[in-house]
Amino acid sequence: MNEEYPEVYAVVLNYNGFDDTGECVDSLLKSNLPLKIVLVDNNSIDDSYQKLETLFPKIKFIKSEKNLGYAGGMNLGIKYALEKHAEYILLVNHDVVVTPDFLKPMLSKFSEDNSTGIVSSKVLYKDDHNTIYCAGGRISKLLCTGVAEYQGLNKRDYANDDREITLAEGCFLLVKKDVFRKLGLLNEKFFMYLEDTEFSERVRKFFKIYYASKSVVYHKSGAGKSWSQFTPLYNYYYTRNRLWFYEGKLFREKLYVFFLSILITIVKTISIIFKGKKESKKSLKALWSGFLDGTKLLLGLNKTDIKKPDQIIKVIC
Repeated sequence: MNEEYPEVYAVVLNYNGFDDTGECVDSLLKSNLPLKIVLVDNNSIDDSYQKLETLFPKIKFIKSEKNLGYAGGMNLGIKYALEKHAEYILLVNHDVVVTPDFLKPMLSKFSEDNSTGIVSSKVLYKDDHNTIYCAGGRISKLLCTGVAEYQGLNKRDYANDDREITLAEGCFLLVKKDVFRKLGLLNEKFFMYLEDTEFSERVRKFFKIYYASKSVVYHKSGAGKSWSQFTPLYNYYYTRNRLWFYEGKLFREKLYVFFLSILITIVKTISIIFKGKKESKKSLKALWSGFLDGTKLLLGLNKTDIKKPDQIIKVIC
């Protein structure tokens, strides 16, 4: 390895996603700076794991015995990278494709400020390279969630300067090992969605988070680009986890997120019905199941009876 650069491990999580995961790994292998890749399979139920092992025989594979969600699956890779003395760990959604020069601007931010814990990239849509998916993020008290900044805007006109941010969007972030050593791993209770918001909130108590404008990657955004397009799984987990995120917070914050969630759930319901998609019934069921379960978790009423992923799939399908 080139001694000029620190040891970087990229963790990619696969679940039944051979085409997207394969394209992601292939792009990482073409990075202009050296990095090592750990591919975690989240107990895929198709043959994608076997096909990826055959396609990429030289990278590290970890096979989970069950689907641990985004946080749990990523944590398997993070633990391995830490055991191998990684200096930085790159968390990568399987539907992200990187540009060859993405890594150097990210590492530069750590060199500029020793208190930096996470660096985020300019993420563009995979099917529209001129439009921003996320250019840094922020934790919004008004919306009770993390917000991808500059989403939907033209890359040439916006987000062309580096800056400190409050949220590292979960699809793509580079984390210094000291962050995990001090604060622990991703919170697995969320399974998927808002684990990045909770993690960023924890990190900012001790480290800074930066956006590196010259680091560019592309994201497919599998959940959809609008409320009417969001998948049933997204509708369930995002609605539930927004409420659960506020479980340990002040009563007035709990009250606010409860009424905000009611409003958002009603507006999403109208949007889903108006669009009349084939999966509208599943989406509506997932949305309201997420709201009811989230409310119970917000109030601490459902901790001993949290639905497992297979139970959630049965409920929303």
